[in-house]
Amino acid sequence: MTEVQFLLAHGSRNPQWRKPFEEIAARLQSAHPERRIVLCYLEMWQPSLDQAMGDAYVSGFRHYRVSPLFWSSGRHLQEDLPALLEQVQQDLPGCHIQVEGPIGESEILIQAALQALQ
Repeated sequence: MTEVQFLLAHGSRNPQWRKPFEEIAARLQSAHPERRIVLCYLEMWQPSLDQAMGDAYVSGFRHYRVSPLFWSSGRHLQEDLPALLEQVQQDLPGCHIQVEGPIGESEILIQAALQALQ
């Protein structure tokens, strides 16, 4: 296990909101035991992304992939996330961070949404 994939969700005051994200994380971990999957949040829930990355760093991981579980790239992904990751790179020297686009912009998810809405 050399990579940590951080599934980044926004966060909500409603605890039921977390269930689909927890299910995605559990199924992805089951399908990919060779990497560590960590569900984390931008706001309101723990662990936060920077906390989760810090924990991974202490455990010896240096390769991080951030997969935003967002529908599109708004202010959080365009401004908040880059600022947060800039601070993380200062705090955790030697780590490599790859950020994927928001999952909602993937063709697979767009097609699934269209099918579900028929």
